[in-house]
Amino acid sequence: MKKIGLMLATVVLGSGLLVAAPASAADLCLQFAGATCDLSGDLGFFRFMAAKLPTTNKRVARLNGRACAYGTVTGSAVTVVDGTSVEIGATFICDGVPGVIEANFPLKPVVGTVSSGADATYGAYSLSTSCTATVVDCATEPGLP
Repeated sequence: MKKIGLMLATVVLGSGLLVAAPASAADLCLQFAGATCDLSGDLGFFRFMAAKLPTTNKRVARLNGRACAYGTVTGSAVTVVDGTSVEIGATFICDGVPGVIEANFPLKPVVGTVSSGADATYGAYSLSTSCTATVVDCATEPGLP
């Protein structure tokens, strides 16, 4: 009888610990494109690993990941002052060439969400081209088997 009580206590305590563990952040994938955009296709794909976007105003989160399949991207996400959207900005390097991206999304964007404003440049550190940025399924990342 004592063993059963001890086992039940272990199960209850163990299940409580499982519930208390924080959820891990998911990857965030963005596709930049557009008629006047420097980026499109493989060059416009960005995967931010374990991205945990801020959801309350005046918060910042670091973003790191892959750009154009084999390049690197580093940036941040900031919730705007009024708390209605999140601004993502990052620099990247693809094939040894630098670039910059910027996009504004509503809080908690999901696959299919389109940016309310996005800019990008490839080959310079300025935001000189207007783009469309869309949250996409990370399974569509170029270069994946």
